[in-house]
Amino acid sequence: MSAEARAVHAAALIVDLHCDLLLPTHFYGWDWGRRHRAHPLPGAPLFGHCDLPRLREGNLACLALGVVVNPWWGGPRHIEADLDELHRQAARHDLVIATDAGSIRRAHAEGRLACFAGLEGAHALGGRLDPLAGLSERGLRYVGLVHFTRNEAASPMVGWGADRHRSLSAYGAELVDELQRLRILVDVAHLNAGGVREVCARARRPVLCSHTACTAVHPSPRGIDDEAIRAVAATDGVIGVIFVTPFIGPGGARQAARHLDHIRRTVGVRHCGIGTDWEGFAVYPPDLAGADQLVNLTQALLDLGWSAEEIHAAYGENVLRLLG
Repeated sequence: MSAEARAVHAAALIVDLHCDLLLPTHFYGWDWGRRHRAHPLPGAPLFGHCDLPRLREGNLACLALGVVVNPWWGGPRHIEADLDELHRQAARHDLVIATDAGSIRRAHAEGRLACFAGLEGAHALGGRLDPLAGLSERGLRYVGLVHFTRNEAASPMVGWGADRHRSLSAYGAELVDELQRLRILVDVAHLNAGGVREVCARARRPVLCSHTACTAVHPSPRGIDDEAIRAVAATDGVIGVIFVTPFIGPGGARQAARHLDHIRRTVGVRHCGIGTDWEGFAVYPPDLAGADQLVNLTQALLDLGWSAEEIHAAYGENVLRLLG
C-alpha cells in the first residue's frame, strides 16, 4: 500500500451506492456501533462486512442502505418499517439522514456518517404512487424498479419472471415519471435490458444503476453490457460497481478496478460509482471483504493510471451531482 494511495483515499468523500446493512440488523440484531471481527469463512459470505468503526476506518462518508421487502407479502408499511429502523440507528449513533448533496457534505465536515435509503423493487409499492412523496421525506432517495421478481412495473434481468426484452408496464412508465417528478432517482440495477433502454429513453433526469458489473469485463447475469452503460451515461447518470466476486470475476480489488476502468473508458469517469453490496448475503473478495479494506481499491485504481481527481469523482462526487 503506497503513501499516495493512503493520501488519495483519506481526501475522498466516499458514497457507497448500495449496502445491505439493514438485513443483518433485522435478522441477527447486528450492532452497528461495535467493531466486529472479520468474517471467518472464505469469501466472507453472508454478512459481517460493515460496522461503524470499520466504516470510519475505511473513510466512508455516506451509505445508501437497501430496503428489501418480501415480494409475496410485503407492502408500503414494510418500507416504513425499514425507514423506522434507519431512523432508530441514526438517533442511536448520531448519524445523518441525508436528503441531498449538501447534507452529505455537512455531515462529512462534522465527521458524521450520512445515510439514505434505496428501495429494491417496486413490488413493495403495491402498484401505488401516492406513498412516494412521504417516503422521500423520510430518506428514500432512489427506487429500483425490480429486485429478483417480476412485479407490476417491470421484469428483472435474473430471477423469477426474468425476461430480457419485456417492456415496462403502463404503471412502470408512470412510476418512472412520478419518481423523476419527485426527484427520486430511478435505479435500474436489477432491471432487464429492454427495461433499461426504455427507462433511459424516457428519462428527463439522470438514471442510477446502483450496484452492477460490466459483462465486457466478466460475463455475469447481474452485469450490464456496453449498450446499457451508454444508455445510463446518456442521461448523465452513474453506474455503481458491485464487489460480489461471482459478478465481477476473480481478482479482488484489481478486478473491481477493471470494471470501473471499463466504464471510464467507455463513457467517461463522470459516470463511475461504487455500490459495494456489502452485507448482501453474497461472496466478496478477500481484499474487499470489509469497509476497512476499501483503500485496496484506491491502490488498484492508481495502478491503472487513475488520477486522484478521477478516483474522487468515482467515489462520491459523481453521486453528489445526482443528489444535488
